[in-house]
Amino acid sequence: MDALVVRPGHIAGDAYSGSEAQDGAPDQDVHGANVLGRWNHAWQDGSSLQIQGYYDHTYRATEQGGGNFTLDTYDFDAQDSLTLWRINQIVWGGGVRVSDYGINGTASLLFEPSRRTLTLSDVFAQDSIAQARSLKLIVGLKLEDDPYSGVSALPNVRLSWKPMEKALLWASASRAIRSPTPFDEDVVEKVGSEVFLTGNRDFEPEKVTDYEIGARAQLFPRASFSITSFYSVYDDLRSVEPAPAGFIPLDWGNLLKGSTYCVEAWGDYQLTRWWRLTASYNWLSEHFRFKPGASGLLGVQQLGDDPAHQASLRSSMNIGRAITLDANLRYVGQLPAPYVPSFVELNGRIGWKVTERATLSLSGFNLLHERHLEFPGADAVPRSVIAGLQWRY
Repeated sequence: MDALVVRPGHIAGDAYSGSEAQDGAPDQDVHGANVLGRWNHAWQDGSSLQIQGYYDHTYRATEQGGGNFTLDTYDFDAQDSLTLWRINQIVWGGGVRVSDYGINGTASLLFEPSRRTLTLSDVFAQDSIAQARSLKLIVGLKLEDDPYSGVSALPNVRLSWKPMEKALLWASASRAIRSPTPFDEDVVEKVGSEVFLTGNRDFEPEKVTDYEIGARAQLFPRASFSITSFYSVYDDLRSVEPAPAGFIPLDWGNLLKGSTYCVEAWGDYQLTRWWRLTASYNWLSEHFRFKPGASGLLGVQQLGDDPAHQASLRSSMNIGRAITLDANLRYVGQLPAPYVPSFVELNGRIGWKVTERATLSLSGFNLLHERHLEFPGADAVPRSVIAGLQWRY
């Protein structure tokens, strides 16, 4: 075995306590603590080993009898990497997460059972194969054992090609799931004394198969761009279904499916040594539908309310050695259902480095309008200005 050259490790943790305001509802008391330990080994041949352990305690309680939630999480994972035959960079490992929780619900929203200990485990392996100096293939597989739905296979493959020094093309395909949670299987919602909605003990994981293709290039020394296209196919998405013998109680089903198509473009231009412009644009198209036999309750809008278009333009200036001037203009398209109009907003910041240790700043947010709405039912976002002083010891 090659000599061990690096053997670092560290432990970190924190604790917190506070109160969180909720619009139209009583405040929440929150407190918790966590600790993380990590140990790394590295050898001269490039192989490495990482072992990590984590513990987290979280408590949330709504004041005035609104129920409380306690969660203790124990997490352990290990990951090893090694090189075979010079062209194969293999990463493999596994982990286990134990979640011990208790939920004291309210008279109208509770969980049965109210306590569970859930164990999620996984093993994975990934091989990065350098076919040539300009071509790389990455193939991976993860097996995840979920406490509700059992073992799921999550494969991924990615191919990248570098036709020239400052250009890269890539394509990938992967499969992922959203595993069931207590809200999918154990929830009980009541209206008065009558049960209105229950979880489904046969709820299946929500599934997505994602395809990606993209390109990145530096056109000339001062300009670069990137464009990526995503196509995602969804199945077994959560729907609301009536009881077989009547309408109530409702329960969850897996009778929604569909697809999304997205294009993301980004560009960067260095006008001068002191002035840089960055622009981006996102376009999203969503197409969802119910499967045969679905109730159609709540419509496909229950899956989300997302803008089709988003764009931004950012300017960054370094005026001399002491002054920085940044501005960010953003556009967000309308939300379809529930409807929220599109908006354009501007954020800005000017900073002055008074000394090596002291920096003064003046920042403005949402400067174009006194208030604007971003989400249905939420508070309108106000214009705000903040002055700051940063001192480095």
